Amino acid sequence: MAKRISELRSANKSGNTSREYLLLSNIDSNTSSKIALNDVFPTLQSGKATGSVTTGATTSLALDMFVGGGVGSNTANTDKSILIFKGLQVDDTNGALTLRNDKSTADGTKQNLVFGLDHTQIQLDSANNTVAEFLSESGGSNPLNLGDSSHVGSTVLTVPNGGTGATTFQTGGLLTGNGAGTVNSIAALGTASLLVGTGSGSSPTELTVGLNNYVLTADSTAPLGVRWAVPSISTASLGSTLNMNNNDINLGTGYISGTGVGGGGISLSNSTDYVYIGGRTKFFDSRLNVEGGITLGSFVGSDPQIIKQADCTSGASPALSINGSNNSDNNDGGAININGGDGQLNGDGGDILIDAGSAAGTGTHGSVVLSSNGASGLSVDENQDVNITQNLTLNQGKTLEWRGTETVTQLTSITTAVTLNASAGVIVLHATAIAGHDSHYFTFNNTLINSRSIIMLTCEVDGAETSGAGLTAQLADRAAGSVKIRVSNTGNATTTTNHSIHFLIMNVYV
Repeated sequence: MAKRISELRSANKSGNTSREYLLLSNIDSNTSSKIALNDVFPTLQSGKATGSVTTGATTSLALDMFVGGGVGSNTANTDKSILIFKGLQVDDTNGALTLRNDKSTADGTKQNLVFGLDHTQIQLDSANNTVAEFLSESGGSNPLNLGDSSHVGSTVLTVPNGGTGATTFQTGGLLTGNGAGTVNSIAALGTASLLVGTGSGSSPTELTVGLNNYVLTADSTAPLGVRWAVPSISTASLGSTLNMNNNDINLGTGYISGTGVGGGGISLSNSTDYVYIGGRTKFFDSRLNVEGGITLGSFVGSDPQIIKQADCTSGASPALSINGSNNSDNNDGGAININGGDGQLNGDGGDILIDAGSAAGTGTHGSVVLSSNGASGLSVDENQDVNITQNLTLNQGKTLEWRGTETVTQLTSITTAVTLNASAGVIVLHATAIAGHDSHYFTFNNTLINSRSIIMLTCEVDGAETSGAGLTAQLADRAAGSVKIRVSNTGNATTTTNHSIHFLIMNVYV
């Protein structure tokens, strides 16, 4: 009765017997046969050589790796159920080539077959060079015998034989070729010297180091084609920024020019290093010599331009002088013109501001002084007071003007004091009618008045003043800070009420 597969006995390769078979069926003949289970699982045996063997012929063809009934097997080759692994061995009596099994440290049943080559065991003296000719002379098949002196030529190896033709050379020297002759020797070079070629067929020669800061320069007129020389800049256009690396440039008597044309530009005196800018005869009377105008400025109106003397760090600061040209041709001296800039359209012209320096601490502020021939004519002191040491002349048709005059009105009565601190102004009198031949006094307070003040008064009367009335103003009791003014009616009739006094104060100092 058929059984389920789970109910069958499990068999394995090592446990089967020759009495166990596999069923084979032929669908063409409808017949069945059997095959022994041992024939399906053949046994692997070692085929290593034991005892004497016959050496096979050397061939380049592929050989079988596995064969039945090998040299090391005791089973006949006709037994097809046995697979025998062919044994491997090396044929090397010197021990250069070896064969070994490397086992896995994790599983000793696993191993690899490894061929090893020991290069130190390869001995050429054991080889027959007569046949192999692996060391032969050029152009021939003769084996090279290193013991044959004909290859050396006494004790010196010649150039044709690969030598130098010499027995010794100077320490530190250099070697150069000499055809088939003995190699040339060049003595050891000096410190920082260079070896320079002298042409085909000649040995190079030594070029000793040049002076400090000199550079190697190509020069076809020099014996060696090069020489040590002072650095120079080629007249060819520079392709990039010239970086002097903090070194100086010596112009001699030449120019720095934007056009490349000589005789103009920037030049430095070769004795004082004074600077000249111009295009005619150079002069070096001062540090900077400019022939022509100097223009300062920026296209941006908010950028101020300044000419300033350097700040002084020791002692009092020196003066900055702007001097015109002194004539040496029996002619006039040069003028100095300072002009403000012109405005455009409705723009104002530029002012000229001359401002003296400010004092520090208890010092005195600087003054602005205008002088001629060494003598001061006008000065503006720290209080902005103007002092004229000579005459003030006004041309015909011109006036002396006081601008910004002020007005004060007398209150209460014709005798009420008034105060107005101004050098010129108007006092509007109280509306009091003054009888004929009558006078009144009032005090005029003004801090500008001193004991030497010259005070000019004029009376202004109403256009409808009464006929026969006349108004005058006079000074009395002048003192520092005040003066009394007497208002008088010199006529017979009484004055009207709309009157004013105009005053002008000029102070005189000893």
